[in-house]
Amino acid sequence: MKYFILGILFISHFSNAEEFKVIERRDNSTKTYYKQVKLKDLLSATHFEGKYFKIVYKKSNEPIAFNDPDQDLVQKAANVYYHLSNAKDSWINSLQVHTPETYPQLTIRMEITNTFSELGHFSHDNLNPQYNNALSIPAGETPEWVPVEKYDRWGKEIWFRPKKVVSTKELENDLGPNPVSVALKQMQAPFINYTINRFNHSLINHLFYADQVTSSLRADFTRFIGTIALSYFVVDASRRLDPLFMEKWFYLDTSMVPEVIYHEYAHLILSDYLEMSHSTPVVEGYADYFAAIMSEKKVVYAKVPGHSNAQPKDPHNDRFYHHMDEHKSRATSDFVLSVLWDVRETLGKEIGDRVIYESRKKLNTKTATISHHMLKAILETCSEICPSPRRDRLKLYQTFSKRGF
Repeated sequence: MKYFILGILFISHFSNAEEFKVIERRDNSTKTYYKQVKLKDLLSATHFEGKYFKIVYKKSNEPIAFNDPDQDLVQKAANVYYHLSNAKDSWINSLQVHTPETYPQLTIRMEITNTFSELGHFSHDNLNPQYNNALSIPAGETPEWVPVEKYDRWGKEIWFRPKKVVSTKELENDLGPNPVSVALKQMQAPFINYTINRFNHSLINHLFYADQVTSSLRADFTRFIGTIALSYFVVDASRRLDPLFMEKWFYLDTSMVPEVIYHEYAHLILSDYLEMSHSTPVVEGYADYFAAIMSEKKVVYAKVPGHSNAQPKDPHNDRFYHHMDEHKSRATSDFVLSVLWDVRETLGKEIGDRVIYESRKKLNTKTATISHHMLKAILETCSEICPSPRRDRLKLYQTFSKRGF
């Protein structure tokens, strides 16, 4: 009887668990609203510590308390815990990936400004503090030569930086959110190809039909070079319109943007092959893809009033491939996301998701390119698991061709 009563009290205690305010996006919309939720799999009735996640403040190893004096921190911790739990469930139930069930408890750090150090977990507090982003870090431990009193060992973690309002003039934007510049850049590659083909045609005429050509080769060459130069000048000049399309200030509280949370958790899941210590267009694009399918919105990373005014990424962006998409500076663009989304629409959701997930096994994190390694990995994986490999590969070839590959 004593144990029965204790059991009833235990169940009653957790059934009356606290509710927390978290951010959700509305159905068929990127607009956000707050709702009250109960958190799943908690091991504590007073702190953010559960079976799968422990939410801590900065470099502390103690979970944040529900009654912490900083209620903004409590709300952020609750929001992260809630969306990480949703992401875990989605990987297991929708994608049929069961590795999250085998993970040890993950430490999630809030408001941390330190950079990650492979030699000692945290860099010095005053060394280049970080804001407006989040990152996933690999497990590790300090080397043997580090003094015993500084020894540290850690598992995989996710770090959420604090928000800081900064001038957009301080930021580096490859193309910026300027739709004029983006549209011109999208048209530039086919326009240059057309110009090159016209000059080649002119060159052939001069070589084999010189008596029928009215213009000189020098004039044609000058026109060719001038046209190419003008296209680059127009695209570059359009960048000066950026201030008309950009916010004057930028801020991003990553802990309050659901898709950022899904993105960082995806890095953990994919890290068995795609290392977390390398930020490349391919690595970030794969994490963006799984964040997008969990978000189920037309765009991802859309603005969250008061927490983020970052520009969203569009999975349906259909612009042509450009060699600059391979550059590390384009790691945060939505090009790889959109190509992977094309794969999903070509093969169907279930097969597309499985092909993209399994294709990670054929990629080398440091050297994987979009145009060669990623496409090859997807095609080879399709050969192995697509229902009709020859037909589906042909469809993928057509899809990739439409994107300029």
